[in-house]
Amino acid sequence: MKRKWIAVLLGMVLVAGLILAQTQSYTFEFSEEVKKAEQRQGFNNRVMIKTPTFSVSAFAVKDEIKLHRHPDGDHVLYIVSGRGTLVHGEMTIPLKGGIVVHIPKGITHSIKAGGEELTFVDFAQPPFDPGKTEWVNR
Repeated sequence: MKRKWIAVLLGMVLVAGLILAQTQSYTFEFSEEVKKAEQRQGFNNRVMIKTPTFSVSAFAVKDEIKLHRHPDGDHVLYIVSGRGTLVHGEMTIPLKGGIVVHIPKGITHSIKAGGEELTFVDFAQPPFDPGKTEWVNR
């Protein structure tokens, strides 16, 4: 069931992207976008695409993204490179390149790099708004 929802969400993002591509065309070199990313505590991120309905961002986790949740929308992560762990609600999930993870709205999660930089693409719907991130102290 979870895989079905991941596939549906990725499909929606791709369709929205195709609609956007009909009016404007953008190409991104992921490794270059990560280099340009805004530095934050433990990670870097750069919004590559932002529309009224979704956003696509490049992330590089050097240490960790602390425990938080997004009350406003879902995220789908595609792990590009590196290894690490994702705390997803009550589960701990190992991460490596090629893995896709769905993080539903409101699920508490954190991401920790495993000794090397962990990079991923974040597809968010609605568009990611850092001001709406709720940081959780445990």
